[in-house]
Amino acid sequence: MSRYLFALALLAVCTLPCKAADSENVRVVTAVIEVNAAKEFVASHEDAVIMDVRTPVKYETCHITGAVNVSVQDDSFEYRVIELDPNKSYIVHCTKNPAEGRSSRALETLQSLGFKHLYSLEGGYVAWRNAELPLTAPSD
Repeated sequence: MSRYLFALALLAVCTLPCKAADSENVRVVTAVIEVNAAKEFVASHEDAVIMDVRTPVKYETCHITGAVNVSVQDDSFEYRVIELDPNKSYIVHCTKNPAEGRSSRALETLQSLGFKHLYSLEGGYVAWRNAELPLTAPSD
């Protein structure tokens, strides 16, 4: 029976891609969330925020409906996110969310500042757009 429980626990851990960081004895887990699951999560959690960390130019061109823009490339990124509620759930994305991209840097900063409910949007803005989920109209 213990082998079965161990295998089940191992399977559960291996099927949930996440990144953990320890900060002052608080374990923060950043899970990867698929675009359709993210849409449902935001719809069912009033404290959920989609954070677009692309540049303001990219954001203004077209973005996920309801997303807030805090550019990780801006020198004031850390100061801007300090003003946000660290108890809310944040789904962070950039254009494609590569492993070492802008969203990863943003998530590391958010974790270091004590944000506890963090998700990385799998595939970023491109995956959301390809899934034909709600976007603002591209500006002219």
